[in-house]
Amino acid sequence: MKRLPVGRQNFEAIIKEDLLYVDKTRQMYELMLHGKLYFLSRPRRFGKSLLLSKFRYLFSGAKELFKGLYIHEQTDYDWQTYPILQFNFASFGYQVENLEAVLHRKILSYGIQFGVSLTKTTLSENFLSLVEGISQKNKPVVLLIDEYDKPLVDFLTDSKKVKKNQRVLKDFFSPLKDLDAQGHIHFLFITGVSKFSKVSLFSDLNNLTDLTIDRLSDDLLGITQQELLTYFSDHLKIATQHFQLSEKQLLQDIQFWYNGYAFNPSIKLYNPFSLLSFFNSRRFSNFWFATGTPTFLVNTIRTQAIQPAELERVTVPETFFDKYSLEKLDSIGLLFQTGYLTIKATETRKHRTKYILGYPNEEVRLSMIYNLTEAFTFKRSSIVGSALLLMEEGLEEGNVSVFIDQLEILLSDISYHLLPKKKRSKQT
Repeated sequence: MKRLPVGRQNFEAIIKEDLLYVDKTRQMYELMLHGKLYFLSRPRRFGKSLLLSKFRYLFSGAKELFKGLYIHEQTDYDWQTYPILQFNFASFGYQVENLEAVLHRKILSYGIQFGVSLTKTTLSENFLSLVEGISQKNKPVVLLIDEYDKPLVDFLTDSKKVKKNQRVLKDFFSPLKDLDAQGHIHFLFITGVSKFSKVSLFSDLNNLTDLTIDRLSDDLLGITQQELLTYFSDHLKIATQHFQLSEKQLLQDIQFWYNGYAFNPSIKLYNPFSLLSFFNSRRFSNFWFATGTPTFLVNTIRTQAIQPAELERVTVPETFFDKYSLEKLDSIGLLFQTGYLTIKATETRKHRTKYILGYPNEEVRLSMIYNLTEAFTFKRSSIVGSALLLMEEGLEEGNVSVFIDQLEILLSDISYHLLPKKKRSKQT
């Protein structure tokens, strides 16, 4: 039985250590056949960094790593090597203070690595010179950019800093259109949680394909039910013994807890991190919530006074997925991008499609309950978690006094600031 790659993001290490790997190279090959400039938005812990690691080794010509996989055995892929530039914005650290300086250092280090002299003063000029120089000396460049929006997400509660980083990103991405037009880019793949406007990427590079709800990315990330049955068969057998359940019942429980993400309503997906964590620990738990919820999301929930019932069924037009404004954050947009809401169904009438959003599964629903409770009670997450747990146990055991005691803890100190001023004024 293969060991589980929980939290692993390096494709080479996963293959060489013979860890469990769900083959997604068919989807990767189809992407390369259909285009070369891509952006993909997916929630955290969905495998974006591992995907870029696979592209890195693919364009490095590391053919042996892909032995036995679809692209190696069933395609005519040529395994050429290309110069690769990779920028992982998540690796720059939490709330990086000087994004421009960090990017300058990264670009200069690539200049030294590829023997390209960089003498310009601006970020965009040096980035342009770097890619041009490498392409002219070698081949067109492969650009892999991971978590591009992290310098924005980290500062969403600080408008001054987020605008500064927004300008830096605009400067960094602005050369891409010219570089592509001149034939210097072989392949570009950018990942992030959010598709924010006004960072040049989505306005200037107008031939960039957004894969967020594109059919080419339906199951590019995430794990389908068939992949669960195919790749996790040994782990399913052990889990049935551990829980003393039939395989049918176990699968139903796993689906209830962890399945349901969809970017095409006909294809339901598991979050890889949650599924791997479940099999690794052999317990049903809220693994996704434990990885942390962005502070800005809790603040947005509070200031916009989101009601739980509103999130059970949300209807949006297709333009909803286009891009999101940093100046006016939309709570539903943030919830979709961060994975709290997903596409449950679509309805088409007279060539117009509307999308029905809702919670993907029980794990995410419980996460939202925690977030809403924390946001509206102004209590620490540890207090909220303990109180909700005791309240649930009190109801299960028929002990109403325990339930009421914990409810009073949550509701204590709540004043008139529960609703934003605008909403309070409408009620008075």
